[in-house]
Amino acid sequence: MEPVDKDKERVKELTDLLNKYNYEYYVLNQSEVSDAEFDRLMEELQLIETRRPDLKDRLSPTSRVGGGIASGFKKVTHKKYMLSIADVFNTDELYAFDETVRKATGLDKVEYMCEVKIDGLSCSLLYENGDLQVASTRGDGSVGEDVTDNVLTIPSIPLHIKEKREFEIRGEVYMPKASLKRLNDERAKNGEPLFANARNAASGSLKNLDSRVTASRHLEAWWYYVPDGLELGFNTHAEALDYATSLGFRTNPERRLVHGIEEVLAYVEEYHKKRPSLSYDIDGLVIKVNDMRLYDTIGYTMKVPKWEIAYKFPPEEQFTKLEDIEISVGRTGRVVPTAVLEPVRVAGSLISRATLNNEDYIKAKDIRIGDTVSLHKAGDVIPEVGKVLLERRPKGTEPYHFPTECPFCHEPLTKVEGQTFCKNGKCPSRQINNLILFVSDAGMDIDGLGEKLVEMLFNEGIVTSIDQFYTLKDHKEELMLMDGIGEKTCASLFEAIEKSKQNDLYMLLCGLGIPLVGKKTAIVLANHYQSLDALMATSKEELSSLSDVGEVTADRILAYFGDPHNQEIIAKLKEHGVNTHLLHPIQEAKNNFFKGKKFVLTGALSVSRDTMTKRLEALGAKSASSVSKATDFVLVGSDPGSKYDKAQKLGITIYTEEQITPLIEEAEKAQEE
Repeated sequence: MEPVDKDKERVKELTDLLNKYNYEYYVLNQSEVSDAEFDRLMEELQLIETRRPDLKDRLSPTSRVGGGIASGFKKVTHKKYMLSIADVFNTDELYAFDETVRKATGLDKVEYMCEVKIDGLSCSLLYENGDLQVASTRGDGSVGEDVTDNVLTIPSIPLHIKEKREFEIRGEVYMPKASLKRLNDERAKNGEPLFANARNAASGSLKNLDSRVTASRHLEAWWYYVPDGLELGFNTHAEALDYATSLGFRTNPERRLVHGIEEVLAYVEEYHKKRPSLSYDIDGLVIKVNDMRLYDTIGYTMKVPKWEIAYKFPPEEQFTKLEDIEISVGRTGRVVPTAVLEPVRVAGSLISRATLNNEDYIKAKDIRIGDTVSLHKAGDVIPEVGKVLLERRPKGTEPYHFPTECPFCHEPLTKVEGQTFCKNGKCPSRQINNLILFVSDAGMDIDGLGEKLVEMLFNEGIVTSIDQFYTLKDHKEELMLMDGIGEKTCASLFEAIEKSKQNDLYMLLCGLGIPLVGKKTAIVLANHYQSLDALMATSKEELSSLSDVGEVTADRILAYFGDPHNQEIIAKLKEHGVNTHLLHPIQEAKNNFFKGKKFVLTGALSVSRDTMTKRLEALGAKSASSVSKATDFVLVGSDPGSKYDKAQKLGITIYTEEQITPLIEEAEKAQEE
């Protein structure tokens, strides 16, 4: 007879108790024990596992507190594609959705499940033999990231379920409003940047390589879809959700089964009002056909199912005081009015400035300095002033008079098709914005030359035309007198400027600021002409025949290169050694995981950094030398330095070479097809 292993028995007893208490507290919102008693039991289990590592299970309740730092996230291929949902924005579009469903099914009235749309990060949980095996993000729908260690820190997620068949459930990981407030209060005390909204905070927390950080962020999750519901024996979405609830998953009680489109609209109206009172952010509602047997009949598009729709709420609206109207002049000469506002939080962001579009927009709404105005985010992104609250207008306010001369060069302004322009090519505001474009990631992508520094260089007369960036090393003493610029900054800046001389031709074409020539057109021009000289010598007929050019763009290109001032600038760029030839044929990157993403390399790789950078850039990614909030991912090799630490602090996704190489190869293969 084998001796009784008391530690093993106690571990099982503690595990069962802690899992039970977690479920009661985080799912049922009730508790049999005090926090102190729960903590005592958890500490006891941790002590036994420390003394007896052989008894430590990866799904132990102690995993809720997080572990060590991971080297990166593995790639996970979803067994079934994680589709996105098509958006609608008004009742007419909801009626059209219902009509499409009824036509496909032949039903007079359809039973729908209405649910709130959580503003978080999509996630999938996969269980085998009752145990959680892997938790993954949505990624591109086909391939996501393994975030199991981080998901284990969310107390409401069951580590074991009674269903022994393979079971997948999908939902949304989010940060409750209270958790976001607590986190931002802590970050404010530490002088750290605040998270703009709960979605960004949840995403950064779930993708943090240190699961202990994730645990400290107090994330939560709602689970709303069983992709194998039919195979598991359920006929309706409601039945599958009820079963998931019985297994211990947090399913949202705000869901409602309705009959027909009129009841859907009543639900929409109700949650327009109820939205602010919820303890978490929602950005809309999801309406699904309840009978899963109809899904194949209703069908799918390439990207979305036709049996569900996401109703998006109108942009959140707040009211604030308009304190001033500022006028800016862009590099093309377009004059843009901007509202200076008393700061107010809109859709999770603190807004103090917003677009006023143009002179006609201000006149049509009779917007005056001192008015109380509504503020929303156009497309949920760009802050925009809506209406004026006339009943709050202070006495004595005057209609706003749009300037008739440029505030920077004092030349007369011209109005063309509703937009106002400064036609003076030597206007300082236009010149500064031209300089900013040249060094930005949309142009020559010279690290270290931010907007403020460029403006200072212009105002000091050090750089007034783009060729003078390449003489900046002659002004080192003047540079070092500027705030925040020392020996190390100068060295990095000069190195980045020197490196930019080897940029490919299309980057130079983008940076020159030729009207109507963006990256796509620049690539077409570079591939066809292969040198700047050949492009400058071309004819309108040849230009117009190229894809993405046409007659209007051809006229703008010829006018730009026909200007003696521009010819002089280009001659000086050549003298400084700036490349003006196609280095290798550029293929516009197809849509892939990397396109448009900004990355930073750190540490030693198995190949040169230059080789890795070129591979990623060929897929549409953008390289940078320093980590910032704008960085999408960091690729780390052996012995990474401070960039790795900063990426962790900012919650930026980190990949090892082993993890990213298969993704690169997959994207390169698709590029060739």
